[in-house]
Amino acid sequence: MNRFKALLTFYVLLSSLTVFSGCATLGEYNPATGRREFIFISTDEEVAMGKDIHKEIGKEFGFSNNFFEQARIEGIGKRLARVSDRQDYEYHFHLLSSDEINAFTTPGGNVYFFEGLFDKLTTDDEIAAVLAHEIGHCAARHTVKKYQAALGYNVAGSLIMSQVGASEAAKGLVSMAADTAMQLAMTAYGRQDEYEADRLGIKYMYLAGYHLNGMIETLKVLERESHGARPPLILSTHPYVEDRIKVAEAEITKAPEKYKK
Repeated sequence: MNRFKALLTFYVLLSSLTVFSGCATLGEYNPATGRREFIFISTDEEVAMGKDIHKEIGKEFGFSNNFFEQARIEGIGKRLARVSDRQDYEYHFHLLSSDEINAFTTPGGNVYFFEGLFDKLTTDDEIAAVLAHEIGHCAARHTVKKYQAALGYNVAGSLIMSQVGASEAAKGLVSMAADTAMQLAMTAYGRQDEYEADRLGIKYMYLAGYHLNGMIETLKVLERESHGARPPLILSTHPYVEDRIKVAEAEITKAPEKYKK
């Protein structure tokens, strides 16, 4: 698609949002963030999008053939997912056969862990720290909001006035080319999203019974790796690792009282 067609498609989708509303979850309370948020994409549409992206990720990186490592990822991930603030879909955890030091999540609760990062971690607590952070992005809906923003949905949301269902408008995002959507999944979150995912990660680690120092040890691993010739892709975010460590340490001291059952 040339640039003119791409822009035309974008503005048609953007304009269509002014006449769709109804099932859009305008002002829905998010228990993970404690905020009311506009989420235009339904859970079903988000899951469908994630399935399409999953196929492209498999083509791009390939999935690990190490049954034991994959089972370890799934076991830890499912234990954490049970205490997530978001329970309207099923979480899935995948180990990718790539030496990149990275992890990310896509819409619909798919979490991807690269073998390059897995091999740097030694304990279940450290692995849990990565997975809990990614589940935090899911629970806070950072992932789906990033996709909304890609087509201007956050801006258009303030213009929606009618009472017609929003599902037709949402299809524009769900039908986004899967390879384009996959690239969007790899882009960085903002500073506040990263801090929030760390905070939620600590919460879920605590509730699932993991040692919270695993979060600090994992961040220290990433900090050491950041001094190499090829910094980890997982660090392509705004906050400095040393700042994340300080904030995480402060959050950990509050966790027993803050999240006691």
